[in-house]
Amino acid sequence: MEAILGVNYGDKHQDSRKIDLFLPGANANGSAILFIHGGGWRGGSREQWHEVANAFASKGYFAASAGYRFAPEWKFPSQVEDARLMMAFMRTGAARYGYRANAIAAVGSSSGAHLVGMLATIAPEDPLGATDELVMRDTRPDAAVCYCPVATLIGGERHTAEDAKMIRDFIGKREGRAPELYRLASPIERVKGGEPPFLFLHGDSDKLVPAWHSTRMAERLVAAGGKAEVVIFPGVEHGFGYGVTTEAQKASIEHIRRFLARCFGSQGLGTAAGRP
Repeated sequence: MEAILGVNYGDKHQDSRKIDLFLPGANANGSAILFIHGGGWRGGSREQWHEVANAFASKGYFAASAGYRFAPEWKFPSQVEDARLMMAFMRTGAARYGYRANAIAAVGSSSGAHLVGMLATIAPEDPLGATDELVMRDTRPDAAVCYCPVATLIGGERHTAEDAKMIRDFIGKREGRAPELYRLASPIERVKGGEPPFLFLHGDSDKLVPAWHSTRMAERLVAAGGKAEVVIFPGVEHGFGYGVTTEAQKASIEHIRRFLARCFGSQGLGTAAGRP
């Protein structure tokens, strides 16, 4: 395996738009995974996913972990712009790095999972997050994995004071003053059908982002004709995915491996289930 760290995935904002690449070597299975970290849209780092990215590279996946611009300095849709550029980087890099351009999964945790949900629900004709740097319009992943995702920003009364401040920093306004932005930035409100397959991984002791975010998003996807699986981990709290040592982390990696085998074929070489 080989790691290539700190590659820029955009021409602008290069201090923030960096991606770390983990190349599988001779055991490459033709599939790729983009990891997006959490941190309330205002913190965290791409290094959080390194252990997991390495684990998947050892299983034959091309793996990448990317950073993005933070709130409150950069507000919505800046982070969505960055996420779309990440996916464009992954698509255009397929031939160079030796994986299929239609076998790319996106994996995120918390606010990173929110960005995965946004990516998966932005249709090619949707201008949200499109910039002059974006070289393609279809930036949907072929499979989406969400650890404890923020599926909706709507309903301030359900948020703690800390949550509400994070969301205000991200959006830039209170919900009452910008309800249309809160709806636009909520993945669950964006489901229309045609989304890629989803896997949700959530702890039932998550007090920051309750598990109903995953279950309700999955219900919405299935009702729209899509595919969604939910795995609930008893006694597990928020942000548990960054690592490979706990029982929940090991089980999550196995769930993801099986999910991607169903999406991309047992060796990662099949046609992506999320694309015609």
